[in-house]
Amino acid sequence: MIRAILTDIEGTTSSLSFVKDVLFPYSKKKLADFLSKHSEDSEVQRILREVQEIESGDPVKTLLGWIEEDRKITPLKELQGLMWEEGYKTGELKGHIYEDAYRKLKEWHNKGIPLYIYSSGSVKAQKLLFGHTQHGDLNFLFSGYFDTKIGNKKDPQSYRRIAEEIGLKPEEVLFLSDNPEEIEASAKTGMQVIRVAREGESEFIENFPYRQVRSFEEIEL
Repeated sequence: MIRAILTDIEGTTSSLSFVKDVLFPYSKKKLADFLSKHSEDSEVQRILREVQEIESGDPVKTLLGWIEEDRKITPLKELQGLMWEEGYKTGELKGHIYEDAYRKLKEWHNKGIPLYIYSSGSVKAQKLLFGHTQHGDLNFLFSGYFDTKIGNKKDPQSYRRIAEEIGLKPEEVLFLSDNPEEIEASAKTGMQVIRVAREGESEFIENFPYRQVRSFEEIEL
């Protein structure tokens, strides 16, 4: 029995192009000015120290390189979250969510099924995206958020930690993602899984051992 739903964002609830063609270029464009403007901010200083602990040298060049490579590194994700926060507040950014995902998430919420997010983007970035969508603030739909602080998304142990955190057995949780490696990692824990392969964004994988759908509308609990 499914007692909670855990979902990815990029390519699942929201388009890959929104992240790659809107959010990433925005953070790259704003990075130097943002760091200059917030050079005295203690949180920014902490993030920059963490960047230099991981990779020595000019942190601005390092961060720009990580953005270009789409590195899933916590200090980068935290800094991007801070920059995107400014963009959402000024109206320069508007979070994208697929219509089918919006309808189904709302339906499941109304049925009393707890919903959780697990994304490589920071929890701050997750809340900002869902707080500024074309449907308004959707954060009321979710009971919790997880990012890479809980662990790598391709590591089964991360999903065990999440299940423990929300107080359920892994087999009581349904995980939705477009990424086959994430689906396989979560399935190893006993989680129920569905791969979302959206038209124009990802293809069905032949002989994939787990269910695949084109949209949330195909998911019946």
